[in-house]
Amino acid sequence: MATGTVYLDIDDEITSAAARIRGSAATKVALVVPNGSRISTSRMNFRLLSREALVNNRRLSIIASDPATRALAASAGLPVYQTVSEFESAAEASRATTEAEEAGAGEEASAEPEHTVVTPPARPRASRSRAKPLPPPVSDDTEAVGFAPAAVVAAAPAPAGFAPPSAAADAARARIPVIRSRRLPPISAPVIVIGAAAILSLVVIAVVAFVYLPSAKITITPKQEAIEPISLVVRADPDATAPDAASGVVPAVRVEIPIQVSDTFTTTGTRVEKAAATGSVTFQNFNFLASNTIPKGSIVSTEGGIKFRTVRQFTLAKAQLVLPGGTVIPSKGTIGVTAVETGTTGNVPANAIRVVPPGENPDFTTVNNPAPTSGGKRDEFKQVSQADLDAAAAALQKKVDAAFATAVQEGTGAPAGTTVFPETALLGPSTPSVDPATLLGQEVETFDLGMTAAGTVLAVDSSPVEDIARARLLANVGSGYRLLGEPVIEPGDPTVADGDVLFPVTASGTRVLTLDGAELLAQVKGLSVEAAEAKLAPFGDVKIVTWPDWVSSIPSIDARVSLEVVGQGDAAGAGAGAGATASPAARDSAAPSDSGGP
Repeated sequence: MATGTVYLDIDDEITSAAARIRGSAATKVALVVPNGSRISTSRMNFRLLSREALVNNRRLSIIASDPATRALAASAGLPVYQTVSEFESAAEASRATTEAEEAGAGEEASAEPEHTVVTPPARPRASRSRAKPLPPPVSDDTEAVGFAPAAVVAAAPAPAGFAPPSAAADAARARIPVIRSRRLPPISAPVIVIGAAAILSLVVIAVVAFVYLPSAKITITPKQEAIEPISLVVRADPDATAPDAASGVVPAVRVEIPIQVSDTFTTTGTRVEKAAATGSVTFQNFNFLASNTIPKGSIVSTEGGIKFRTVRQFTLAKAQLVLPGGTVIPSKGTIGVTAVETGTTGNVPANAIRVVPPGENPDFTTVNNPAPTSGGKRDEFKQVSQADLDAAAAALQKKVDAAFATAVQEGTGAPAGTTVFPETALLGPSTPSVDPATLLGQEVETFDLGMTAAGTVLAVDSSPVEDIARARLLANVGSGYRLLGEPVIEPGDPTVADGDVLFPVTASGTRVLTLDGAELLAQVKGLSVEAAEAKLAPFGDVKIVTWPDWVSSIPSIDARVSLEVVGQGDAAGAGAGAGATASPAARDSAAPSDSGGP
């Protein structure tokens, strides 16, 4: 028996597959069905192909790598194989089995006859119409569909050149054991033909009803419209613990920044020790007529103006006049003096003090220091002054300010993911490391002084700002609508006002009607196409496709109508509901096919 292999394309319809079986020159035809083929969507397709092969004197087998396809073909009574090589191996084994059976045909003739498969002859077909299949063979309670009793075998005319295969050969090809049946009582051929015709009529009616009833596919694209944009200003609040969309607040972190600086300063203040020079002077009185009293504190001086003050009161007696000759012997007296000004300027040599006190007559009174004056001095010592402390405090404050500014700029202490806003920085009062009063007056060349301060700055995680804008926009979507896609969030530049960080932001988006496909479908069943379009038009763009084209109303049978809502985003199917889309069979039947049917 000649074998042939027919390869189908994934888009081949049942009609084209049947035509290729009829066009095969081989008696035993293997149909290779690819994965995803339209043929493999229904067991009915394989039953129709089996019937087509039967009426055209072909032995049909199915080759498919998909287990589901093989299962459907096997349920239709067809031999199935996974690969072409597996089919060819089975065909070779079948030929060997057939030859062995023909060799022992003499012994088979004497044995009790077995039921065998009979392939009915092909009926004549019209040139432009499809041949009607023969009634299916009648089977008994021990045989599979396709086997006939011996009486029918004897009555059925065999095609020219065709030898009916034995039951053993069929079992080898189908890889099932041969079942030996018991002898059945003879059944008249008319009864068998009538019963088979009735069964076939019911099958044909069911197939025609499923394939050729009118169908409709409805697609609705809901209306879309822009949501009114919103603009808001979100405030960062350090007292907030979580974002609050209602009040437009996000948390802010008040970052504590401790500052500590110190330095060594040179003492510029001095302490001066001065002493007045002391000595003694001798007064002489040349007035022989009267004595002269020098009061305490009388000022005598050098000719250069260095003044000294007498330490006590002193009286000079009268001078002596010696006669004859008139010689005057002055009276003398020595008294201690102290320089008026302290310092070394009062240390004058002997005989330097020659100017008598004011009011004294230099003609009668003279003064002189017989010995140098001494003891006058001026010594300086380094000593911390108030000016030194003020200058040190000012220098340390500058260092505190600089260190705080650097810490703020670098975001010292700010949590990860936050932004520091220097405009919110606040520096507290500075405190010296020691009490400056304890340093005042210390006689040291240098002194150490430190200063501490604490400042704060606000740091904000601005990511919740967009979430707040999104939440506000969603609140404006409206009942019966849903947001389509992602909203457009446009944050502005943050600003600081009165110590608050403010984030301007705008949000806009598009909304779409939320439709319940099952509810809409229930409203248009049975309506005319025009009425259904008018009924659904307020909900969006409507497209209705009917089959055949002349169908003018929406079918009322659920399996023959589908409604799909598209363009509602990720949840479009959920919005359509359970009845939004008909079954796969109904969807397939709504689209025209090569055979002219749905």
